[in-house]
Amino acid sequence: MTLLELLIVIGVIGALSAIAVPSYTNHLIKAERGRAQSGLYQLQVWVEQQYTENGAYPNALSCARCQLSEEYTFSIDTSGTGDDIYKLTATPKSDTRQEDDKCHTLIINAVTSVSNRSKGGQEISSDNCWI
Repeated sequence: MTLLELLIVIGVIGALSAIAVPSYTNHLIKAERGRAQSGLYQLQVWVEQQYTENGAYPNALSCARCQLSEEYTFSIDTSGTGDDIYKLTATPKSDTRQEDDKCHTLIINAVTSVSNRSKGGQEISSDNCWI
């Protein structure tokens, strides 16, 4: 093999890597976001079960059987009224791949209305965020 052929092969591999790595990373971010969404739905069922059993929504999340994403912090806010009597939130942990996810914070309320907040806290469109 000549030096020129070797350089061409390295160039082709570099070009393919430049396309494949960001695509793969994006796939991993979407998959983890899907796990966080699944966790929010599991928590929503658990919260409603707690209300049925105890007559009140829990102030803290302690669902042992819920399979929650390791890259998100899950929380509940029970200070609202009406449709927002509670809000479940999944916020990406810092220093994880999810921290730079365009959908960032996932929120679901008592009537399964979903929303997203950007890293700065602004509400953003849920299009393409909730699978």
